This record gives sequence, C-alpha cells and structure tokens, in this order.
Amino acid sequence: MILKKNIINRFILIILISLAQGEIRVTSYGWEVFDRNTDSRISALAQSSIAYPIKAPGSVLLNPSLSLSYNNKIGLTHQSKIAGTANSEFIGFDKYLTDSSWISLAFLYEGISGIPDTRGQLLDWGIDGVFGTFDPGEGNGILDEGERLNIENIKYFSQNIFGVYASHSQILKKWRLGIGLKFLVHAIDEEYGIGTGINVGFFRLFKKTGLGIVFNNFPSSGLIWNDGDIEISPSFVSFGVHHKLLLNKYGLELNPMMKVDIVTLDKSIDSKILFDKIPTDLSTGLEIVYRNNLFFRFGLYQRGTFSYGIGLHWKDISIDYAFLNGKGTNGIDENHLLSISVSMEWVKKQFLNKN
Repeated sequence: MILKKNIINRFILIILISLAQGEIRVTSYGWEVFDRNTDSRISALAQSSIAYPIKAPGSVLLNPSLSLSYNNKIGLTHQSKIAGTANSEFIGFDKYLTDSSWISLAFLYEGISGIPDTRGQLLDWGIDGVFGTFDPGEGNGILDEGERLNIENIKYFSQNIFGVYASHSQILKKWRLGIGLKFLVHAIDEEYGIGTGINVGFFRLFKKTGLGIVFNNFPSSGLIWNDGDIEISPSFVSFGVHHKLLLNKYGLELNPMMKVDIVTLDKSIDSKILFDKIPTDLSTGLEIVYRNNLFFRFGLYQRGTFSYGIGLHWKDISIDYAFLNGKGTNGIDENHLLSISVSMEWVKKQFLNKN
C-alpha cells in the first residue's frame, strides 16, 4: 500500500512540475501507433471495420466493444514499411469472463533506426560552395544548388514506440459497450514521453446491418515528455456501418463497410472532406468470404491509399496477409503485413497437455 501511494505521489509530482515548467501543446499526432499497428485483416479493409464484428485481434483497437466477437485466439502480426526501414509488431488476445463479458489485451511496437540528424550540418556556403565569398545563397539557411551537408559529422538516432491496449466489453440490452485503456511510451534518441488515453465504443446489430460508434481519446489523451512538455491529443468520433450479403447458392458472403472520422483538429494533411470546416476522414472496405475458409479483402483510404489482402482460416489456425500501397515512388509507401492467429486451446493441447 505504501509503495502504491509513493508511485501515485510521484506521478502527480511529475504532472505538477510539467505544468509549472513545460509547454502544453494541443496536437493531432502522437498516438498513431494505435492506428497504424494492427493485424492484417483490419489493415486490408482500410481500418473501416468498426461496425464489422469479425474475429480479429485488431478489432478492439478500432472499437473496444468488438472484443466479444473474438474467440480465444492469440494473434501475431509483423509489418514492414517505408521500404523496410521501419518495422512494427502486434500481439493481441482476449479471454471471456462470462457469456456476455470479455477482456482483450494488445501489445504494440514500432521502431525506426538509423535516422540521420542533419541539424547544424548544412555547409551553407552558397552556389559556388566556397565559404566567405558571399555569393547568392550563402548563409540563407537553405540547401541551395552547390551546397552540401557535412556528412562526416552527421549522427544517427532511433525512434521506438511501445503501446499497451487493454479493453473490457459487455452486453447491455441490445448494445455492446466497450472501454479501452491505452498506454504509450515514445522514445526519440535520448528524449522520451509517457502517456495514457481512453476509447469508448458501442456496437449494435440490426438484423444483417451493424452500427458502430467510437469516442476516441475520451475526453483527451496526454503525453508527458521528460523535458516537462505536455502534448494533448483531442478526442474525435468515429461512425461506421456494415452490411452482410449472403449468396448461399455460391457459398459466398459479401461484407461492404464504411467508417467516417469526425475530428476536432485536422489530424492529417489528407483530411479532404469538410463539413462546415470540420475535417472528416473516410475509409471503405469489402470482404468476400468463400465457405468460411477463404477470404478476399479490399480497402480504400480517403488519402488515396488502397489496400488488399487474402486470408485462410481453419478451426484453430488462421493466416492473413495485407498489402497497402500509397502514393510514394520506389515502393517507399508500400506496407506488407503478415498475421498468424492460433487458438489457445489448440496450443494447450499440442504443447502443455503432453506427457
């Protein structure tokens, strides 16, 4: 009890010192790891599935009320992006408490190494590349033609982001209610920040149509840096809809879906739809299921990035792949994700119950 009080007192002290000495900024970034890092199935659908109760470990990151849809599997996902210079890992699993109450837990990591620090390394000597001639461009702070960086003195650093997401969901009348608590540790070179936030989600099924509503960063998410600065990410609301179409004659199931984010700040330069100057992000997806074993997925983000994927599912094991293609050249915006999900009961049977 004494140790617990000491930890709480130290945390309060850090906040008070930050308020007194640091700078408070309202930002629309900082928590992207919970948006970018998920499993292949969710990514292939352009993360538009907040109203689609699929059995995927990444569902709770979009809508914490969807943990009721999962079925005691542990999912592992590896993602390679930015031409292989950045990698991320995702582990998610859940456990039922009762028939109407579930808990989910997810661990996320994203890392980039070998980032060049070019600050102060510009040889700003003008077009002729000779210091002291005061020709055009010398001393203007811009990399002009004929100028270069002092490559010999450039240092390199890394960025590492760790996230933990815990959610609990249960059924209240005809609605599913979920609350997700997220923790974030962000380290850039020798600087680091620690933060926490809350998501609240709802889901309801109307025959074959699903409706999802999520209050993200409710009421806001905060990140406290070691220098005392505080970054506050305001809340935004997500609405989603999904409809199931059955073609039993062909053994097919079609699942179109859509998600709209209504944000208080323009959280990206790609927010193009404006309702009375409120930035709105839109994403759509389609999943085609053949005999509950073979899955084809397509997605489209508002910024023009398209995604697609394929999945093979059996009773205890599922394998999914996703590909995201952005607008960059030379494959720099291409992301590859590979996910493997395994039933916990199968793992126990294969490895723990053997004599």
